[in-house]
Amino acid sequence: MTRKEYYSAKEVAAICNVSIKSLHYYEEIRFIVPEIQIGESKSRYYSKKQMETVYMVRHLKLLGFSLKETKKILSEDRIDFLEKSMEKKLHGLWDEIKSLNRQYKEMEGCLHRLKNGHAVLEKQRNPENLPLPLEEEIVLEEVPEISLYFSRQVMEAYRNEEVSLERWVKMSDEVQKNGIQTQGPIIVTYYTEPLGQFMGHDCDIEFGIQAVGENENQIRTFGGFQAASIFHIGPYSEIVKSHMKILQWINQNHYRVAGPISEKFIISPIDIKNEREHVIKILVPVVLNH
Repeated sequence: MTRKEYYSAKEVAAICNVSIKSLHYYEEIRFIVPEIQIGESKSRYYSKKQMETVYMVRHLKLLGFSLKETKKILSEDRIDFLEKSMEKKLHGLWDEIKSLNRQYKEMEGCLHRLKNGHAVLEKQRNPENLPLPLEEEIVLEEVPEISLYFSRQVMEAYRNEEVSLERWVKMSDEVQKNGIQTQGPIIVTYYTEPLGQFMGHDCDIEFGIQAVGENENQIRTFGGFQAASIFHIGPYSEIVKSHMKILQWINQNHYRVAGPISEKFIISPIDIKNEREHVIKILVPVVLNH
């Protein structure tokens, strides 16, 4: 044995930048077994070709290949097999990148929504903890047009006292299944007369969320109208009070309801359990009475 032909485990670890523990593991599973073991201590020495194999294993690991995949690549030892393996791995990596990018965009949008809700909470709070005057609570605004992915159905004997978790989960699952990128809050729209959703009647209800990009199925335009709006802060079971406030303001200021009423869930029961920090924006399309 010459020093140029064989290398100790310590030397292999240093040259290939791998741990001694990894070398011991490869030996334990009979993957890379040192060619020479000397003396009672069984000092291990690797051939140059074995050291090259150790580096190949490290290189493939850095590219994302599992040990099982690496063993297969090394056993095949063919350029065409290596090419196919890398092509397959690249496709997998691209799918992961797209998935991570989608997660990033969704979390970024969620954080933006929560920050908006937090700002509303801070604005509504005051040292005396007194409610804002009605004229300060309610504003007129132009609701911009957005593309809305939606699901609409009639719910029997509906009473708008709590969030329909079943519909919420279904909407989220459909969005994930269809690979639709979304942003912003869930928007619930009631196709009924004002306050009809609180009467225990059958109610035509739409759940929607803004869709980003080009989509065709179950997409409609939402917005493009003037609305009176109010933020409801607190338990959802009390939202009827905010609906009554805004309808009172509309009547007093010579407007009339001009379309289905919507609720935008800025901070929802799905975000946090603390009801005191739930924020829902009520949008009522309006036009002036003539």
